[in-house]
Amino acid sequence: MVLSLLASGGPNDAPPFFILLTVVFMGIIAIALILAHFRQSLLAGYFICGVILANCGILDHIPNSDVSIQALSEVGIILLMFTLGLEFSVDELKHLRKTALVGGGIQMFICTAAFGQGLHYATGMDMSHSLTVGAIMGLSSTAVALKSFQEFGLSGTSGAKMAVGIALFQDIAAIMLVAIMPQIFTAAPDSWETALNIGMAVLRGLVFLGAAWLIGRYLLPRIMLAVARTKSRELFTLMVFAICSGIAMLASLLGLSIALGAFTAGLFVSSSYYSHRVLSEVLPFKDLFLTIFFVSAGLLIDIDGLWEHIGQVATFASFVLAIKFVACLTAASFLKIPGRMGIMASTALTNVGEFSLVLIPFMQEISPIPALVTTNVYAIAAVSMGMTPLLMKAARKLTPLLVRIPGLKTKRERLNVETLITRMEGIRDHAIICGYGPVGRRLHESLSQYGIPCIIIDLNADTVKSLLNGGHLAFLGDIQHQITMDLAGVRTARLIAFTFPDPAPALSTYMQLKGANADITVIARAKFRSEVASLHHAGITNVIHDEMETGAAAVRLAKQSFDIIEPSDAPSLSH
Repeated sequence: MVLSLLASGGPNDAPPFFILLTVVFMGIIAIALILAHFRQSLLAGYFICGVILANCGILDHIPNSDVSIQALSEVGIILLMFTLGLEFSVDELKHLRKTALVGGGIQMFICTAAFGQGLHYATGMDMSHSLTVGAIMGLSSTAVALKSFQEFGLSGTSGAKMAVGIALFQDIAAIMLVAIMPQIFTAAPDSWETALNIGMAVLRGLVFLGAAWLIGRYLLPRIMLAVARTKSRELFTLMVFAICSGIAMLASLLGLSIALGAFTAGLFVSSSYYSHRVLSEVLPFKDLFLTIFFVSAGLLIDIDGLWEHIGQVATFASFVLAIKFVACLTAASFLKIPGRMGIMASTALTNVGEFSLVLIPFMQEISPIPALVTTNVYAIAAVSMGMTPLLMKAARKLTPLLVRIPGLKTKRERLNVETLITRMEGIRDHAIICGYGPVGRRLHESLSQYGIPCIIIDLNADTVKSLLNGGHLAFLGDIQHQITMDLAGVRTARLIAFTFPDPAPALSTYMQLKGANADITVIARAKFRSEVASLHHAGITNVIHDEMETGAAAVRLAKQSFDIIEPSDAPSLSH
């Protein structure tokens, strides 16, 4: 009734898009409160909210609701892709390249082939469409998988490492799909023309990446510096979204996907000096973007059509979950991930992720696919992401039985990593050592002699594995990531030492460290005097100046050589 009055109001009535947002937000709160009461995942709730709103008739009272829903969906996709680009880690990809290429390649190949064949025979779609949808359904939710590992206290395990590696490979696969789909489905049957179109698409993509790289390398740092100097948080936030929309529009002008442009914008910003401040500004909005995205996906679901084919939907969903689980287990076997962690990682990656909700509408615009397939993908994606924590909990309980299955028995880890990570959660008054080179090793050995607990963070997988096998508290990660900070227990630590001569991580995390723990002592290293000044200006007073320390050591040794002894001299340095 209220909506009908608004729709028939005078010239000052509310715009349709505002009415839609109001209805969406009120519906989200109502459903979220119900799900929170029963301790269920809110991700599925957002999707359910969209489904209810789309099928209860309330949208019939909103003028031009179809246009508003489309706009809502596109805004949600663009902003979500930007945040995903910000969180994409090139450094992690370097360290996990074997896991990403081998594990991700095996998982995507099995899923694409199995889903593609299944869709081809079940729906009659041609093979190119079936395989493309199959590849889309092979993508999992990185955010859901990693959040689930974090909730179970398993962030530093080999299973979490496998999940991250495969997820990074999937992100790259999604980008490639966005680039080549328009050329595959809009070309004539002539294979030469198809190849030419794909080549032109790749060329346009390279031009776009080159232009984006030049902007990110030379223009963005200057703009960010100018905005940062104003010390205006509001202006910095506006600049972030201007970068997102500007590079996304550049992609659109070159005939590429706006979503791909937004992802690329996030990717280039993530490699800048200000990346962590940008991420801290965007993260408060991320949940809003995710909410809008899932609700807009639910708004596209026809519940009557879904219910009419509920048997097929349930069968297809079971088939998808089973195939993805088997595909990930196969990848774990090739990567020699121990049975328990392999099962947990495979369970975390069984879901159909948010990228599928981006790529299916994109594919629909290029070359329509059956509505039932679209509905199936949307429904399975929302439900599977919502069920991931429950499936992981069940897998954890059933693991002792599952590892008895032939083929799942793999070489056991020398250390119960899960127990080790659980120990990290209760540690207090400890030292966090970032980097385990000669300096980090010496510091660790010295503190251990006095019984001071240490948590070691390093980006070298072999180093971390060696430390874990030795019974030490260590994990693979980057302290510049909020999840790593939380896992290392920054809030209860007494000391954090950046043992490598690079001031950037200390500078980018100092404010977050002090915000989480005002009493924590921060030690940093710097090679040059200018870097020492930057650290002091940021508020870090405990700085080891490599050149100064080396000079002092050289002076002491020189005095020793000439038998010069002064009362103020420190004890001589041993050879």
